[in-house]
Amino acid sequence: MAIYTDSVGGVAQVSGNDDSKEQNAVVRKWISMVQKRLKLNTSALTHGKNQSRFHHGRLERKLSDSLKSQTKQKYGVIDQASIIFERHGVFVHKGVGRGYKMVGGTVVRTAKSVIPLTTRVPREWFNPAIDQLMPELIEKLEQINADAVINATRLVIK
Repeated sequence: MAIYTDSVGGVAQVSGNDDSKEQNAVVRKWISMVQKRLKLNTSALTHGKNQSRFHHGRLERKLSDSLKSQTKQKYGVIDQASIIFERHGVFVHKGVGRGYKMVGGTVVRTAKSVIPLTTRVPREWFNPAIDQLMPELIEKLEQINADAVINATRLVIK
């Protein structure tokens, strides 16, 4: 077990070397599972881009092809996990864009042109996957870090 201190903030972090490796492995496996679930969710979206294309001078990829995961470490322990995807994924999730916006939790047409026959509907593809898989990550991290929490509570100045 090692104790790291940050001289600027005065923060002490207690971390077991084996525990941090195990925790990092659990987070990497979980983020990979999330990425696979999101790809599955986006493959069910039938409307929208079916291939990559250039738009305003930049390559805009299909949502399922754009999904990537990334982790960041501090003191050898993963403290951030990110899912990166094309900007239009947020519009699809909320059901907004190009003449539509979210007002009070519902999608409202804001364009001044003639109202089209179709309306946009939110297609939640991101949050349900996170909500479904998060309890598993929490449970595994609780198991790994239970001993570190107990040892950290004994870390006092007398």
